[in-house]
Amino acid sequence: MKPNWRMRFTWLSSLIVALLSLSISTTSVLAAGSGHHHHDEVAPDHMQSMMAVKKDIPEEYLIMERTPILPSEESLQKGQKLFLQNCSACHGDAGDGKGPAAASLQTPPANFLDKKHSAIYGPGEKFWIIGHGTEQTGMPAFQQLTPLDRWHLVNHIFHLQESESSEVLDLFSR
Repeated sequence: MKPNWRMRFTWLSSLIVALLSLSISTTSVLAAGSGHHHHDEVAPDHMQSMMAVKKDIPEEYLIMERTPILPSEESLQKGQKLFLQNCSACHGDAGDGKGPAAASLQTPPANFLDKKHSAIYGPGEKFWIIGHGTEQTGMPAFQQLTPLDRWHLVNHIFHLQESESSEVLDLFSR
């Protein structure tokens, strides 16, 4: 006797759900990794907060693997100026997470120079976080920034990582 289509569909659906659940739990464990934030080990609570933020980000931002704005010299200069005006109090002028306000924050600000730690969020996710903030990490929303300005900031954040090594991060090669 052949199994009917409903039994096949139910079995296949159950298999897909089980595989997705396994994939998500494995991704969370791998993403936590053993990267460093500042000079100390990243606290598990901090990594859990960062992973929780991903649940709030709409899918269209999760899948954006590159910036739509070419990281030209002009874009990078605008991004640096915006970063110093809006971000450096917490993230530090160098983007190392050691700004003057960092010590007073419950959750340490991101260290953009730590590639493994910073890689948890892609370009689209960083763009969304800048505009909406995150309750889980305490990052405020910068709604006053235009979308173009937010992309300049994202370009600058990726450029900070380039400045720390000889590797070149090409956001347009993916």
